[in-house]
Formats: sequence, structure tokens, C-alpha cells
Amino acid sequence: MKTLTSALGLLRTVTAPKLLYFHHVGSRRSPYYTLNISAPALRKLLEYLINSGFSFISLRDALESRNVSGRQICLCSDDGFASNYEQALPILKELRIPLTLFLPGMCMDNRAFAPNHLFAYLRTQVSDHQLHKEIPGLAAKFGLKQSDSISGTLFSCPHERRQGLLTWLWERFDLTEPAVLLSQEKPFLSQEQLKQMVSQGTDLALHSYSHADLSRLSYTELKGEVLANIQALEELDLPYQPWLALPYGREISAVSMQSLKKELGISRFFGIRSHLGDNLPHNILWQRVSIEAKGFDAILDLQLKPLVRRRKSR
Repeated sequence: MKTLTSALGLLRTVTAPKLLYFHHVGSRRSPYYTLNISAPALRKLLEYLINSGFSFISLRDALESRNVSGRQICLCSDDGFASNYEQALPILKELRIPLTLFLPGMCMDNRAFAPNHLFAYLRTQVSDHQLHKEIPGLAAKFGLKQSDSISGTLFSCPHERRQGLLTWLWERFDLTEPAVLLSQEKPFLSQEQLKQMVSQGTDLALHSYSHADLSRLSYTELKGEVLANIQALEELDLPYQPWLALPYGREISAVSMQSLKKELGISRFFGIRSHLGDNLPHNILWQRVSIEAKGFDAILDLQLKPLVRRRKSR
């Protein structure tokens, strides 16, 4: 207990707020995303942090304040799954914890799946054996690069060819059409749900239009993804903050960030490689930590791992 108390004290001395994020809240993983955190586990973690002397503040307050503290934590969620409204929101309202949602433009109001969600669904419907048989031909046809994992190989598909690859896979394995899945299951937050959450204090922000790996795009393509994301929010009459969570946490160049700031007003970008010294007011790139990964530990993931990364980078 003394060791834990000492470690918590060390964590609270770090001056910058910590940003935590998740995607899907539920006892079972979503067929459209590979990780999840159950509602009881989410509650337990949040209560543990509160009882350990930390306070939750909105990301907006953290970004605008010049008096940041290592005692502060911001909570975020990516992709806009409906479980944010159904499972997470009741807990957050009870504990008075604000939330920021980073939303891919094409998914809002269940308009479409992003490619990453369809790849995740594919893996729940088609066996590894079946996919292994097809990959050599797919590599030649769609420019895939062999990887240690099937997912890595599929995700190596160039951005402009992903839809073609998905169409081929859907036809080959006779899978349920995405439009039918969206209509039947409604996995994403609706316009009405989003407006209700905004009215209760939730902030909305950007996550690209198609959940693209922005690090692999030209600046023109990157800018187009962000503009389409903004347009999708405006079409649904939803207010948004000029913040961009980088899909997969894959960082773009400092030049691209400064250009997007100048041209589109994007004031902050968010990755997932936390280090000591992150998330200070002058930084344009802030970092977040996932709470969905198996074995997430508030001390190891928020304090010790950033310290190790800092030493390795020296």
C-alpha cells in the first residue's frame, strides 16, 4: 500500500493533465472494433482515480487553462459508438465527469462504416484459414504488404484502394451488406443522441472523415479528410471544437500540423505515445492513453511507461 501511495504521489507531481480515451463500452466487444471496456470496469477505474485524489476536467478547460495540474484527467472517446450514450453516459453523469467525443465524419448518424470498422467485422465473420488462402492473390491485386498478422496485411492496403478491397471481400464471402448492418444495429451515435450529449456538456471534435491513416496521405489528401469531417458535422448541425485526434494515433509531420492550424484553424492534435512533459499549454500535439487495453494500470500507463520512453529517447 505504501508503494502504491508513493507512486500516486509521484504521478500527482507531474504538471500536465493526463488524457484517457476509449471506444466501446460493453461487456462484449463490438463486432466493429477489437477492444472494449465493460461498464462496471469503467466505473471502477474512474472511482479509483477520483478516490486517489485526481479530478476530472473537460478537455476544453485543460487546453484553455494556463494553470494545469498533474492531478487533472480528461476523458475522451473515439469513433462515436452508440455505447457512449447507452453505457458510458449514465456513469459519467453520476460521477460528474465531462467527455469529449472525436467523431469520424462518415460514421455519424449511422450513415456509413469507416473501412477500419468493416475490417474488424470481417475478422468476426471469416476464419483466419479462409483469409490466409486469399491473401497472396489480394496482395497482387490490391497492393498489400505481407505482415506478421492478417490485420496488418489488410491494413497495409493503400488508402485509395481500401474500398475496392472491401467490396471484393464482401462479395467473396457473401457477407451482410453494410447498409443492412447499419439499419439493423445502429452501432453509431445518432444525430439526436449527439445533440442530447452536447446539451449535457459533451464536446465534439474531429477524427478525420474516413478514419484514414493520415500519416500515409499527402497533405492535399489529409486536408480533404479534415474538411470533409468538418462538413459532416455542419450538415448535422452539430457544434465542434477545432481539435483532431489522429486515427490509430499515427502522427503527422509538424509541418502538416502547422499548415492545418493556419488554413483550417485546427488548434490541437492528439496522438497516443505519452511521455513525461506532454500536454503542456504550448504544445500543439497532446498525447492520450487508452484504457481499453488489457491490463491497463493507472500507475504503469500514466506514469512509469512515459518515464521509460523518455529515458529511451535520450
